[in-house]
Amino acid sequence: MSHVPHSPRRSLPDLCALLVASIWGTGFVFQKVALDQFNVWTYLVLRDAGMLALAWAVLLWRHRRTREPLPAPWNDRARLAQVGLLGYTCYIPLSTVGLSHTTAFSNALLIATAPLFMVLLATVRRLEPVGRAQYAGMVIALGGIAAFVLPAARSTGTVGVGDLISLAAAAFFAGYSVTAAPLHRRYPLAVLMAYTMTAGALPIIVALAPQATTQDWSRVTPAGWAAFLWTVVVPVYVGWTLWHWVIARSGVARASVFMYLVPIVGGATSWVVLGEACGPLQIAGAALTLDGIAVARRAESRRHAAPPAVDVRGAAYAAGPSGAMR
Repeated sequence: MSHVPHSPRRSLPDLCALLVASIWGTGFVFQKVALDQFNVWTYLVLRDAGMLALAWAVLLWRHRRTREPLPAPWNDRARLAQVGLLGYTCYIPLSTVGLSHTTAFSNALLIATAPLFMVLLATVRRLEPVGRAQYAGMVIALGGIAAFVLPAARSTGTVGVGDLISLAAAAFFAGYSVTAAPLHRRYPLAVLMAYTMTAGALPIIVALAPQATTQDWSRVTPAGWAAFLWTVVVPVYVGWTLWHWVIARSGVARASVFMYLVPIVGGATSWVVLGEACGPLQIAGAALTLDGIAVARRAESRRHAAPPAVDVRGAAYAAGPSGAMR
């Protein structure tokens, strides 16, 4: 019996994951341009306010189009708040501050360790099974990341507080992705984005608003505003919405492997746009990263090819330690 008719649907989450990796990888250049003109506190306040307004605008547009009542997720308010705090109160500010204190290459490398944290959390919380071959593929990909990024970071000599902050940001992003996983089947993406952004972005806006008054607005050019708007709409709202969609259909472990492509795309973008050099070791690292992703993907394909006793993708959300939907 042929399974060809199902192939396009099964590959769509992988294609979306590749798109997200491309969006986030190119985002380093746009964010660097914006941070050269905005101070980091003003940037964070304006970015959070912009993405919060966008999230509710999309949700209200969806409500008017479908006439569906807006949900009142009181039973999940604690988890929604936790997701918002992990993602928007912790990850985004830490990754932004880390980027402002280190190189884009170092920031990309350390953020790319998030899949290791994701798999560790998913395993500890028994959200989904992870095989040895998948672990091996992730380790190979991480080795490729190191070969690709570390030479550029070492040449600048900037290893310090920014790198530690970026590593902490990666851990928070992993916690965000794993904690949000059980919510994907309960709420539409527009609802999930609006409520979690509200929980996570409001504390940042309130806490950092006084520091934002120190911004020198004469430094901001049209290119700076364009870069800022791109970082609000594309990497955050579009990218994170697609990321939720991919996790809901592929699981945390399978989706997280594609994050290793983020610094590869970022390095290539910096080379093309900013003229930063890319040597033989970095090219070899990129190839090793792609090989690691292929190893992990082959392991995942073999696991899904065997007839499982239970649906693996359903089990990813059915075995969590909290939540009654399962």
